[in-house]
Amino acid sequence: MNKQGFSKLLEAMRKLSIDVNDREICKKLETLMLTSKDDLNVLSIKTLLQNPMEFDPKDVPDPYTQYVKHFIYMVKRNEKMGSQIHVYEDDELGTVSKKIERKK
Repeated sequence: MNKQGFSKLLEAMRKLSIDVNDREICKKLETLMLTSKDDLNVLSIKTLLQNPMEFDPKDVPDPYTQYVKHFIYMVKRNEKMGSQIHVYEDDELGTVSKKIERKK
């Protein structure tokens, strides 16, 4: 079963990961993806990736809400650090691309 919603969120979170805590949360999400019968709503994930600051984590059911909240936290944290990545190009979802731009 192709879990496109999970895969897209996990891929985006991995791109934003900068510390051990982020990587551990990604591992937990991956485990959840592998053991879950259902997928995350692809349209909700598309909306999250396109505009994370305006996304309401309550639009995603538990236990996935905590991962969405962490994704939004990662976006905010990385933007404060000078990184401009939080959305990426994906033809299947039609998501707008932003490149990684970290200040050196």
